[in-house]
Amino acid sequence: MNLIRPLYTAALILALAMMGRAPSAAAQFGPPPVAHEPHPRTTADTIAQGKQQFEGTCANCHGIDGSGATGPNLHEAARRLGPEGLFQTVHNGISGSGMPAFGQLSDQKIWQIVDYVSSFGHSAEELVSGDPQKGKAVYESSGCATCHIIDGKGGDSGPELSKIGPLRGADFLRSVLLDPGTNVPIDAAGLQERSQYPAYTMYRVVMNDGKELMGMRVNEDSFTIQLKDAQGRLHSVQIHNVQKIEPVPGKSFMPSYKGKLTSDQLNDLVSYLAGLGGAQ
Repeated sequence: MNLIRPLYTAALILALAMMGRAPSAAAQFGPPPVAHEPHPRTTADTIAQGKQQFEGTCANCHGIDGSGATGPNLHEAARRLGPEGLFQTVHNGISGSGMPAFGQLSDQKIWQIVDYVSSFGHSAEELVSGDPQKGKAVYESSGCATCHIIDGKGGDSGPELSKIGPLRGADFLRSVLLDPGTNVPIDAAGLQERSQYPAYTMYRVVMNDGKELMGMRVNEDSFTIQLKDAQGRLHSVQIHNVQKIEPVPGKSFMPSYKGKLTSDQLNDLVSYLAGLGGAQ
C-alpha cells in the first residue's frame, strides 16, 4: 500500500500537468467570429479601393495579383470561403500559419479587400450579352426562388444568391445552371473550416431493410443522423437502423436547365445572376 500511494500521486500530478498544457478549444479552432458592419454593395469603386488596400497590406505575401508568393494563391479563396469567411480571415488572421491579423483595419477597408479578392479570376471573356431584366423574369418563371433567397425573399434549401455575382462570375454560373452537380458549394455560411459537414453535398443512406434516403447531411450525434431532403424537410434516422451512408459525387437537388432554356434565356439568366451584388 505504501508503494501504490506515491505512484498514484505521481500519476495524478503528471495528468494534471498534461491537462494544463493541452490547448483550449478556442486555440484548436481559432478565435470566434467577430461582429462587424454588414457587407456594403460591391461596386467598381469598392473593388478599386480594395486593390489599393490589398497592394499595401497583402501583396507582399500573396503577390500583386493574388497568385501567391510566400503566402498562398488566393484566386479560389472567395469560392472556398465566401465573403464572410474572407472577412474573418483578414480580421483574425490564421494562428500558426504566418497569416497575421488585420483587425486594426476598419470594417469598410476589410470589405474592400474582400471585394477585390472576390474579383480574382473574373476575366473579360466572362461578360455576357444577356438582358438582366429578362433574366430576372426567367429566374421567377423557372421557380428558382423556391430554393434560393435574393434580398430576403425565397427558400433556403439552396445557397443564397443576393451577392452571387462577385463570388462566382458568369462562366461559373453558366456551368452550374447546365450541370449543377459539378461545383457544389462547400458551406452554406461560407466558413468551410467551421462546417461539420459540407452543406450541399448529397448523401445516400441505405437502411438495414434496403430502403434508401437521399439528402444533405446536416448533423449527427451518437444515435441519429439528420438529413435535409429536396423539399427542405429534415429526416432523423436512427444509426442502428443504418447499413451504409455515403456521399454521392456529382449529384444535386438543383435541376439542370440544359435543354430547358433557350440560349437567349440562359444568357439572360446568367446576366441577371452575375449582376447580383454588383458584379457588373
